[in-house]
Amino acid sequence: MNKIIITTLFFIVSFMSYSQDSIVFSHTSGHYNSSFYLKITSKYNKLFYTTDGSKPNYNSKTWHDSILIDNNFILRIRAKNGNKLLDKIQTHFYLFNFNKKLPIASIAIDNKYLWNQEKGIYVKGSNTYLDSLGKEINCNYKKNWEREVNFIYIENNKIEINQNCGIKIFGETTRVYPEKSLRIIAREKYGKKKFKHDFFELKKNKKHKHLVFRTSGNDFLGTRFKDVLSAYLIRNLDVDFMDYKAVHLFVNAEYWGLYNLREKINEHYLKYNHKLDKDSVSIMMGRWVRQQGRSSDFLTMYNWFHKTKHIDSIAYLQANKFLDIRNYINFRIFQIFINNLDSRGNIRYWNSFSETSDKKFRMMLYDTDQAYGLAYERKFLQHSLSNNHKFWYNPNWSTEFLRKLMTNKDFKNDFLVQYAHLLNTSLNKDTLLSAINHFKDLYIGELPRRGDIKVKHLKNLQLSEERWINKVNKLIKFANNRYIYVKAELVSLLAPSAWFLLEIKSQEGKVKINNNYSQCLPFKGEYLKDTKFTIEALNDGYFTFSHWSDGDSSRIRTINHIKTDSLKIEAIYILKEPKIKNHKKQKIKEEITELNKDNYILYLGYFLMIFGLGLMSLGILKNRL
Repeated sequence: MNKIIITTLFFIVSFMSYSQDSIVFSHTSGHYNSSFYLKITSKYNKLFYTTDGSKPNYNSKTWHDSILIDNNFILRIRAKNGNKLLDKIQTHFYLFNFNKKLPIASIAIDNKYLWNQEKGIYVKGSNTYLDSLGKEINCNYKKNWEREVNFIYIENNKIEINQNCGIKIFGETTRVYPEKSLRIIAREKYGKKKFKHDFFELKKNKKHKHLVFRTSGNDFLGTRFKDVLSAYLIRNLDVDFMDYKAVHLFVNAEYWGLYNLREKINEHYLKYNHKLDKDSVSIMMGRWVRQQGRSSDFLTMYNWFHKTKHIDSIAYLQANKFLDIRNYINFRIFQIFINNLDSRGNIRYWNSFSETSDKKFRMMLYDTDQAYGLAYERKFLQHSLSNNHKFWYNPNWSTEFLRKLMTNKDFKNDFLVQYAHLLNTSLNKDTLLSAINHFKDLYIGELPRRGDIKVKHLKNLQLSEERWINKVNKLIKFANNRYIYVKAELVSLLAPSAWFLLEIKSQEGKVKINNNYSQCLPFKGEYLKDTKFTIEALNDGYFTFSHWSDGDSSRIRTINHIKTDSLKIEAIYILKEPKIKNHKKQKIKEEITELNKDNYILYLGYFLMIFGLGLMSLGILKNRL
């Protein structure tokens, strides 16, 4: 039945596409290993084309039958119908002998919109000047200019996206670098209002308004995956992050290198990630800069923290109304652990002010390229709790929320428990090493090396494999050492009773510790003696929790200020037999439902086929008349 449906729908789609497509290409965009003649047939009397990314016009070359394609090639075709040049431009990209596994992104753009001194977004421009401090003013690449481009996305040699969109330079201080990040925007005026494809793996969003080709910012001459590593590590901590996909970027058929395709943090991100009305969200940056929405909610919170000297139990209730506390704790712990000095300015808060929302502010992870440095012994927690502005990265305004919250015993307890738990899980040494090696293996064979890139502004920027591995080894050194200093700092500052080893025994089941994501048993980790937290036993498949080894049958038990150096507990599970009969009934019911769906699709397919034949007949009759 499925084969019949697929065949029928394929016929319908192919037939209707053919009947409506006025320009037919002998070869689709994609990767090829040998040369071929590209042939184009059309009902129009004349086709104009370009091969430099610009839009064809009356002055462009006229297409005659076919052309030999034996190298990377960008082709843009525009038809003339009677005396009129049509608006629609078809763009195809052909890639040759490119032996890489990651997806391909192609940008086609008129070169003047990149390099022209008056119009180009990638250059300083002829109107740049220096102010009294020697700072460059009025640079082209610092402006918010947007140019129209064509964007093709090829994954597994399948064309997933081919649409026109806008492009801008992306970033702040990194705009001055020779290699710049780029942002593309889907707009109705260019064709489609969204990019519809599930580009990323950690999130399954299929709709995107903005996408970023990111160079890795301050890490562009380093590993090129620091910020991606951070996104991967924080994925389970209920903190917003920009999903990622490493892609090879070609601009006008010239190879520009390996970029990280990323989500863009803005109101559209919140719309597609949280199903929120984009007009009822706020995003605040740094101290109190409004990126989106309104600033009044944030300033109310900011002023409250500024005026409050000590957060007692009553004040803590108010703090919980302003902030998602667990989200804030996880965010702060993560930034402190990875040693991200730049987190003070690259901080993002967001909230929804719709009537149905809780209006709490939550955190977004943004730009961690300066993290994971070799100063893994830095006392970043101490600096983050200090009201003495001693370093450039800890002005008082950037530490005020955390300093004030730490005066509350409940917050302090949750902060310490969370820090310990994350050191056992998401920020565990073995977790970091595994993640770093994962990205090392992914990037090492995909990154371009010296000589692979020919474009003038990029050709001398590639690291040798040896130098790149040295950069990765610095990350590995950080992972091997950071936790040692972090654990000592926690004891010296906040938890003088030090650590105890928690062991939860069982060969089945899962547990939630301090209401975090579940951990499979057996589990072992170190926690601070001066803290109080819960362990919840969870069912696992056919295994149902029965009781703890001391006879306690409560699923949730409290660990409270342990005095010894170790604590061993065991969760007892029993095997619960599955109900086979009910399972079979459910399976039969699902099969019947699926059969009804198949019949519906088949009948719909027949209708569309007949409808398509009718449209073609009318078209033929119209042409004859």
